[in-house]
Amino acid sequence: ETLLQLRHLRLLLPSLSLSLSLFWPAAAVWMSSPGEPPLKRPRADGGPTAVTGSKLRVGLVGLGAIGSYVAEVLHEGRELPRARLAAALVQRPREERPAYCSEEVLLTADVEAFFAADWDVCVEVAGQPWLRDHSRRVLKAGRSLLVTSVGAFTDDTLREELIALAERFGGRLLIAAGAMPGLDWMSSAALEDVEEITLEQRKRPEGWVGTPAEAKFDLASLKEPTTIFEGVARQAATQFPKNANIAATLALGTVGLDRLMVRLVADPSISGPMSRIKLRGKAGEIDIEVRGAALSQRTSRIVPLSVVKALRNMSAPCVIGV
Repeated sequence: ETLLQLRHLRLLLPSLSLSLSLFWPAAAVWMSSPGEPPLKRPRADGGPTAVTGSKLRVGLVGLGAIGSYVAEVLHEGRELPRARLAAALVQRPREERPAYCSEEVLLTADVEAFFAADWDVCVEVAGQPWLRDHSRRVLKAGRSLLVTSVGAFTDDTLREELIALAERFGGRLLIAAGAMPGLDWMSSAALEDVEEITLEQRKRPEGWVGTPAEAKFDLASLKEPTTIFEGVARQAATQFPKNANIAATLALGTVGLDRLMVRLVADPSISGPMSRIKLRGKAGEIDIEVRGAALSQRTSRIVPLSVVKALRNMSAPCVIGV
């Protein structure tokens, strides 16, 4: 079962498998003869690929804390010179156009207009409900989908359906690493036996407002670190959909949703989000502690950066760390 999940993961995690399209652009160049144009990967929607020299066209869903950061990086162009923002879907119409959305960018609250726009990859930063409602449509069009709301994939049926659609229509289902460090090492290690793997995630008490913890604890009055959840990754990501996406990401990349043990802590003594991951297996041991900077009460600053990195990998002729 674990090996089957890992095979599926090659469709999910862009930084972990040489067989994926992140590797394809370089492979296409290597397979071309000197003086000949690089080979092109067929696309169901006829859009450009990294090897054609055309810019990767991004359709962004959500302009909250994560989405606006990614949009600004795309607009500035320094970190993503081979990608551009083509369309942005927002929840409600905006009276003023943000500076990072130039006039050539479609800014809309109309789902139909967004899907009619000319983009290659959909970047989801809008939450699990949007994924459940619209992810199938992205993949049926032969387009690629980059996901940050990984907790949605605790639904095995949805995850397997999207993988099948990606395979059938030639798109790609990609999961951003988000705030999960060392995922490349741990996913590689999980190709062999893993004896133990745990995740502890800490946020300030206000970061757990609006979660089931609010009904069990007086978050505003906490003076000491308090465990608000302990269980497997599937339960953590299901009960805390806006807080524990990294639990689902790590589980899907290693031992599965029902084996990774997760502990969530409300800690008033810290200034930003913290994570500690331990893995012990045949390939070795790893013990990581990350003290992240907060982008918002619930989100680490590294999350939009991981999206930027994924887009750079998708559009660049050379990818490091696949």
